[in-house]
Amino acid sequence: MSENTEVKKDSTGLLIVQSKVRDLIREKEMRTSDEFISALSEHVRAAVEKAVSRAKENGRSTLRPADL
Repeated sequence: MSENTEVKKDSTGLLIVQSKVRDLIREKEMRTSDEFISALSEHVRAAVEKAVSRAKENGRSTLRPADL
């Protein structure tokens, strides 16, 4: 894993449970890289940010599945 990825991971923190994701992937008889885990966490972060914006636009402080 590169130093840049380590810094990014440490400064923002993962939003997913890495071991659970790896277990799911192993069940499918596949492997994953650390970069995939970081990218998945960033995908989750972006989805949450988008949902927050949508809820705020609708005058709500509670996120709902429809916000995704």
